[in-house]
Amino acid sequence: MTPGIARLGTDDPRQLGPYRLRGLLGHGTAGPVYLGRGAARHGGRRRTAAVRALRPELLRDRQLRARLRHDLEAVRTRTAGPYLARPLDCELDSDRPWAAAEFVPGPSLAHLLGRYGPPPEAVVRVLGAALAHALAELHAAGVVHGALRPTAVLVTADRPRVADCALALDPLAEERGRPADDVFDLGVLLALTASGGHHPFAGSLLPSAREDPDLTGVPSALHPVLLGCLHKVPGHRPAADALAAWLDPAGTAWRPAREWLPQDWLPALGAWAALARELGGRRFLPW
Repeated sequence: MTPGIARLGTDDPRQLGPYRLRGLLGHGTAGPVYLGRGAARHGGRRRTAAVRALRPELLRDRQLRARLRHDLEAVRTRTAGPYLARPLDCELDSDRPWAAAEFVPGPSLAHLLGRYGPPPEAVVRVLGAALAHALAELHAAGVVHGALRPTAVLVTADRPRVADCALALDPLAEERGRPADDVFDLGVLLALTASGGHHPFAGSLLPSAREDPDLTGVPSALHPVLLGCLHKVPGHRPAADALAAWLDPAGTAWRPAREWLPQDWLPALGAWAALARELGGRRFLPW
């Protein structure tokens, strides 16, 4: 079985824009994500992409479409760091809107946590620093992620990557459009990661209004940094670049992830790496 890719169903499209769809990568609130292959450009190889079919009802507002188009272009042209799955192109005005991004050949953090449980504290720190570097680059480009969660983090043996950049379409994300809100979401993500799935604001309708998150299961050494991220006053939360330095003063996150990730995660990452090699060759998928 090809890891992480399901066959297209009878109701799935076969083409979105220039991308021929070859499999289903997953589902999200904004719409399903497909593995697509685009036409070659300037004599190069055909481009493999993660293509999200966006729900048209979420894009009825013209200003929202303009904001999405602006933010996706900003991420595409103003970022070049190693921790982002950068957008490629999009079509937001058609009856079947879509947005394509770099294909990252790795499972989501949510999948790894569900399969292997919480990683050691040292891994949480370095992972958090890598994600903070991604957020810092987004914020420098004038863009807020708006929906950072374990399903939006893809992990390879080289590095973790933040996906779904600038694709937060729910009304709450529209209201929470500040870099400090991304830092809050990263704090929640790291608490979930360190505790094995315990949400620090379980049952709270307005989690960002609480000042006393429940960090049950989180190593005590991580409490100060997470309490900073989860502070109810946005201005009291650390900036993303400061958070990266706080979590990982030695800069371990810049090393290949295979050197600091849990060893029992590596076989799953290796299966995805084999898939990437297959996708780069003549044979695209075995079905």
